[in-house]
Amino acid sequence: MKSFASIGVTCATLLAASSAFAHGLSGSQSLRSHAQKRDASTLMSGGTNNEGEQHGKVDVPKGAVFSSLPVGTGGEEVAVFWTKNPKNDTATHAYVMIHGKIRNGNEYWTTMDDALNSAVKDDYKGAHSDDIVTAPQFFSTKYNSGQYTDEQLAFGDTNGWQAGDPATHPAGTKLTSIDALDAFVDEFANTSKYPQMKNLTIVGHGGGGQLIARYAQVAKDPPSNLHVRYIMGDPSSNPYFTTDRPETDPEIAQTKTCPYYNTWRYGYDNFTGTAAGKFTPQQYFASYIRRDVISIVGYQDVQDAGDSYCMAELQGGHKRRDRNLCWYQYVNGLARTDEDLSGFPCNFTNLPDWSNMSANAISTRLVVVEDADHDAAEVFGSTEGRSALFDDKNIATGWRPKGWKASTKAVSPGDTVILGANGSSNSSGSSDSKQQTNSTSKSGGSSAAAGSASLGHSYIALAATLTLLGTGTAALI
Repeated sequence: MKSFASIGVTCATLLAASSAFAHGLSGSQSLRSHAQKRDASTLMSGGTNNEGEQHGKVDVPKGAVFSSLPVGTGGEEVAVFWTKNPKNDTATHAYVMIHGKIRNGNEYWTTMDDALNSAVKDDYKGAHSDDIVTAPQFFSTKYNSGQYTDEQLAFGDTNGWQAGDPATHPAGTKLTSIDALDAFVDEFANTSKYPQMKNLTIVGHGGGGQLIARYAQVAKDPPSNLHVRYIMGDPSSNPYFTTDRPETDPEIAQTKTCPYYNTWRYGYDNFTGTAAGKFTPQQYFASYIRRDVISIVGYQDVQDAGDSYCMAELQGGHKRRDRNLCWYQYVNGLARTDEDLSGFPCNFTNLPDWSNMSANAISTRLVVVEDADHDAAEVFGSTEGRSALFDDKNIATGWRPKGWKASTKAVSPGDTVILGANGSSNSSGSSDSKQQTNSTSKSGGSSAAAGSASLGHSYIALAATLTLLGTGTAALI
């Protein structure tokens, strides 16, 4: 038997944290501001996570410069590694690669740049020599003291940025890591600076994958001239839209002894929104399943490592691989797709039926790299990783269990879906039952209308008919 103590979660710790959390909720209405701390993992640690290493002088990799990107309007900046001498006038695609918990942005910039250069050398369609590679650096005030400027964002808890918590430097800042990613979207959507830019891929692995898993759900919609792909690699957990969790061995974790299991980072309790506002989990779900989201998983990522709080263990056990396979099952279950996932590791009971928002189809894709473990270079250097980074459509799926069958109803990111009173639907996505690829058709400009909106989506309800107008995207080319 594996006790809660052995995975770093004691009953005393949980009860103390729960008490402190309850006190915080009753103490101030300002907790509802998106700039307040809301991450259960950070709260559990008391803000004193010691994960990381004592960094020396910032090592700038060959081919890059170390610079800053403005975030917001108050003078704050995010530190970033950036392609040296970028070809802004001709670049059509940019990449934002997010580091893991060690905050080694320079190494992640190199990983992405190597993947791009290798693809260009092989004349891989979708990879271009003019593409721009960036990698933000989320500094730790503990481990990076003296390395960041007066304006650059830094975080008191080494893991807080993974969940979109606010920075603690500069003093008094209200900006979060989500605001920092928004700044990259705003930057590359600037047609005066990047007249040919059409595509932005935001990708992360490990801790960076955790940030992308959350950003893909709650980010504001990009402008119609920029297609954004979100790639989350091997995150330790995902934010569930409901309180449902897969059936888990009670010796590993139980919801009744895990009071934070649905608190933000892991669920939507205590989620205080973003600068774009606060919406319902259903609205975030409707947005998420129409975005260009790829979950990429190393099939050998089975070590008992990463987030070992009960909140994460309840998402599929000890293995990061299983948690991410379970997440894919969960999203398909809510959407009521017909993809056959019976060979996947988890069981869900009584999931709510959200097909009224999905029309039984999602654009979310799963890529499993069979020979990769928890290693960004292995994951993104693989055939499947290359496909996820550079292909427009026919994304390689990688591993699938025996008996797996793809959904008979494909939908492309940004598609408009018409839902009728009887649950029938019409979608501009095409059917594709091939088992070796995730097919994505090119999508056109924005179909978002003015009026009441969720992250830029418009929901028009007339009698029993609901029209979901998808995200504005330009084709990935």
